[in-house]
Amino acid sequence: MSKFKPFHEFQKPLVGISHEAFLDYIETVIPADHLCRLVKEVVFSLDTEAIEAKYSFNGQKTYHPKLMLSLLFYGYATGVRSSRKLEEKCISDQTYIYIMQCYNPDHRTISDFRKNNTKEIGAYFVDIIRIFNELGCSHVGKLHIDGTKLRSNASGKRSKDQKGYEKWLSEITEEIDKLIKEAEVIDSQEDENCKAAGQQEELKQQLTDRHYLKSKIENALKAMKAEDRKKTNLTDKDANLMKAGGSKDVRPSYNCQAAVTDEGIIVAAEAVTEANDRNQLKPMIEQTETNTNELVEEVAADSGYASYTNYEYLDQKGIDGYVPDDHFRQYKRGEYEKEEKRYHYSNFKYDESTDSYICPEGKPLKYWKTRKNKTKKRQWHHRVYQGRKCRECTKRSLCTKSEVRELLIDTRDPLLQKMREKLSSEEGKKKYFKRQYTIEPVFGHLKYNLGYRDFLLRGINKVTAEFKLMCIGWNIKKMLKLGIMPEMI
Repeated sequence: MSKFKPFHEFQKPLVGISHEAFLDYIETVIPADHLCRLVKEVVFSLDTEAIEAKYSFNGQKTYHPKLMLSLLFYGYATGVRSSRKLEEKCISDQTYIYIMQCYNPDHRTISDFRKNNTKEIGAYFVDIIRIFNELGCSHVGKLHIDGTKLRSNASGKRSKDQKGYEKWLSEITEEIDKLIKEAEVIDSQEDENCKAAGQQEELKQQLTDRHYLKSKIENALKAMKAEDRKKTNLTDKDANLMKAGGSKDVRPSYNCQAAVTDEGIIVAAEAVTEANDRNQLKPMIEQTETNTNELVEEVAADSGYASYTNYEYLDQKGIDGYVPDDHFRQYKRGEYEKEEKRYHYSNFKYDESTDSYICPEGKPLKYWKTRKNKTKKRQWHHRVYQGRKCRECTKRSLCTKSEVRELLIDTRDPLLQKMREKLSSEEGKKKYFKRQYTIEPVFGHLKYNLGYRDFLLRGINKVTAEFKLMCIGWNIKKMLKLGIMPEMI
């Protein structure tokens, strides 16, 4: 008795097999609940008329947008996004062959399709979110928001300020002058042999490259002056220098924001150029409500989103927020109760009857005036309380370096204190802790499992579309995990 499966020596070469027969064979091999089948059903349920309208009846027939979208969605879901790798997969991987119905697009076609349909990709991200709602698999009551840094497709060495670009422009101009002189010397040679002709062609190419670089530097300088920017990157002007996580490495990057429901579905996604998350809470909530046609009832986010402006926004909207401030950990550990922090402003007790604060030494700080200030990035609205008996106090040197102690209390400080009390409660601890295993796995999967630590495209619009492709891949895989089958779409 043989212990091995027999060789299929009778098998005919597959060269002559028809596409129809080959697809029939693959149909029997791929499981009914495979991801590629779900991707196909999802994409074929989408309206691709906007992309189809871009193509003309003239010229060679192209691949249908539904096939190309299926290829991109499945590729981004499985960690394959390079156009060259996708091209190779369409030949060697049966799931990609199934997706593309035996067609083999070249890498340029795949790359161009992705770059030329960024607006439509953003719309399909919303359409897929609404599929969840239609199937009753998502309810946007509780929202978890976070951001992560992904490197841009640009070198950090090409991020310069105005002086740096002016110096670089001067160096390039000198190189061009030098190359022109070398070309004139070769032209003046009487013996025009083959070697001289080869040198001339090489110099022409170098001159072309230098002139192109010079024009890019000049355009970058003009843009910096027009937009009043301190620094910009020559390769990707929208990318900003950012430090990712605990790394000390500062590179041109984008800050990628995501909002996730309790079920782990990404309902809002955006790539922004600001390294700080503070201004992203409101846009992510509003984008979520627009994408889902539902109101957000509860939000959890880390301390990067904490600000008086955000606390005020959540209060006005009636959203139950769980967003710790930058100093919440010290407050929670009781750091301000220690003797060395005795004169921290949190240890001054407010007396509502007299609208004054009582310092740890029992002396009053009376209301003095209100200070208002507003800039592009921040807004101040403080009530200033000033000490009345500080000059004769023996502890003054420990409390302040000025003659009298002043407290600048933001008018929205009660919202901060309310947030701290809520986060300190048992229920608040559970709700905030849930954020860690709801949204953190999203970025962990994208960056570490799939290797999406940087972008392939350049410019804020294209980068946002690529980030939404990553999120579409996550959401379709989440469909499968939630038990949504292809026949349900």
